[in-house]
Amino acid sequence: MAAIKQRKTKYSVIYWYVNEQGERKQKWDTVDTIGEAKSRKVFVEFYQEKYGQAIVPNEETYFQRVADEKAKTGKEGGTDEHDSGSEPVRRRTPTQKSAITPQKDDITFSEFLKHYVKVYGTSKWSMSTYSGKTGLIRNYIDPYIGDKKLSEITTECLSEYYNDLLSVERVPPANQKKTGECVAPSGVKKIHDVIRSALNQAMKWNYLDPMMQNPAKLATLPTMKKTKRKVWSVSTFREALPRVEDDILALAMNLAFSCSLRVGEITGLTWDCIFIDEESIENGNARIIVNKEVARVSIEALQRLNERDVLVTFPAQKPHCTTRLVLKTPKTETSTRVVWLPKTVAHMLVEHRKNQEELKEFLGADYHDYNLVVALENGNPVESRIIRKRLQVFCDTTGYERVDFHSLRHLSTKYKLKLTQGDIKSVQGDTGHAEAQMVTDVYSEIEDENRRENAARMEADFYSPTAKNGKSSATEDIGEALAAILKNLSPEQLSALVSAAR
Repeated sequence: MAAIKQRKTKYSVIYWYVNEQGERKQKWDTVDTIGEAKSRKVFVEFYQEKYGQAIVPNEETYFQRVADEKAKTGKEGGTDEHDSGSEPVRRRTPTQKSAITPQKDDITFSEFLKHYVKVYGTSKWSMSTYSGKTGLIRNYIDPYIGDKKLSEITTECLSEYYNDLLSVERVPPANQKKTGECVAPSGVKKIHDVIRSALNQAMKWNYLDPMMQNPAKLATLPTMKKTKRKVWSVSTFREALPRVEDDILALAMNLAFSCSLRVGEITGLTWDCIFIDEESIENGNARIIVNKEVARVSIEALQRLNERDVLVTFPAQKPHCTTRLVLKTPKTETSTRVVWLPKTVAHMLVEHRKNQEELKEFLGADYHDYNLVVALENGNPVESRIIRKRLQVFCDTTGYERVDFHSLRHLSTKYKLKLTQGDIKSVQGDTGHAEAQMVTDVYSEIEDENRRENAARMEADFYSPTAKNGKSSATEDIGEALAAILKNLSPEQLSALVSAAR
């Protein structure tokens, strides 16, 4: 895929090629007009589709070479179809798309999806998104409807396919065992989102009629039952923390709650982004900068996206791995943020750094120092699933209700909204949510809690036997409060209050 970029009065056609050493390089071909640029772009895409990621020659040179080869072999194409051969071959211009591109009517859905990923996915998706969506295409779309012609993908076809997926065994993530579970409705929704986006592009690129309705838009999806995330209460979390004996899990839980961090953000923290010197702690200015995360991505995604947004690629721990752990920039701009630390958590980090330095000194060269705050005993990164698994083991061994690690971030959001009396913007600054709606959804849960408390107060103050005897606790509290206020008023203030009442 080539791109056009204007540079002052000139236009450049930009594309990638692979040199003789197997290195991926970028090439800029500069022309004078936008028309020439568009023509060159079409030819570049045609040439690389036919010959792979090579340097693309000049159009005239290429077509002359083709003409010479055909003239030598005497094959059809060296002369005009309507002439005996005396007239020289006529150059096919790149704008004659039908002559240089495959017939769009014959393309299969699988073939189109490859083109969609190559053109749309590599330019729009992050590393993790690329890994996830190509996995859905490979495991669930290509094997079942990939052989169908693109034009055969109808609303009815998709509705039947979505229903059939519910009986398909779920493919586990890399390095995990099969569970025997089938694809859930939520999984079908993710697959549907890929198909809908792909068909949108098919219409934009004229593979399908641009005036038609996207077949995926009206397809029937399996009903998804909304399951509310299980979240501990603040009292349960406070009670559980002292019982956590795993140092890594304890630190991760405190960071998730106090700083509203995602698990990948916790494992991606580096010491250069932690400010916990004595002065900062004393002044209440201890803070962290959240600007990285640890994620597992496919090797294909690393290669296709040219390691975009990747800061560090960690060495593989096993041979023949198809995925790699990476330290990368966050998924959205709002995820990059500064979060201030409570003093207790800041002191935890001070102690943790001290212990880590002692471990480094003890292990010497055997410690792999990536400057990570949360690391394994040998310095290697901690994968998110390790933290999640350790929390599950803790719940099972201590008898606490099983919750997923992300619920601690949810609990943090809820607690901070209560502390700030609903200051959504300040809480959103801590959580890094792209949309305030995500925070207000949590706020609505708090309102539900307050409404339940209101019902309990009404029971106690109005419907209880004490209230029916005219002894409402709320009324008594108000009376006592007013008496205290009146007692502290000066004669002048009391006189003014009486005058106002008249």
